[in-house]
Amino acid sequence: MNVLKIIEYLRAKAGLLRIAFFIFLGALVVFDILIPRGDAHYFVDKIYAFWTLFALAGCFLLIKISKGIAHLFLSKDEDYYG
Repeated sequence: MNVLKIIEYLRAKAGLLRIAFFIFLGALVVFDILIPRGDAHYFVDKIYAFWTLFALAGCFLLIKISKGIAHLFLSKDEDYYG
């Protein structure tokens, strides 16, 4: 199958794809709660879904900070060449 057609299809169904990803993330949190754990080595190991939510928050912050830094250094004024 042509990669361009796949990309066009995914762009056309962006809302559906976003919902599917959020359902997947929710399923990961649920599975993290349901799977039995070993002994807790740290205090946060006793909190259900802590590491899953910590990783999700870390990824979100990394994306936002990276986009902010890129916007700060890479964006130019409208009349940059004028």
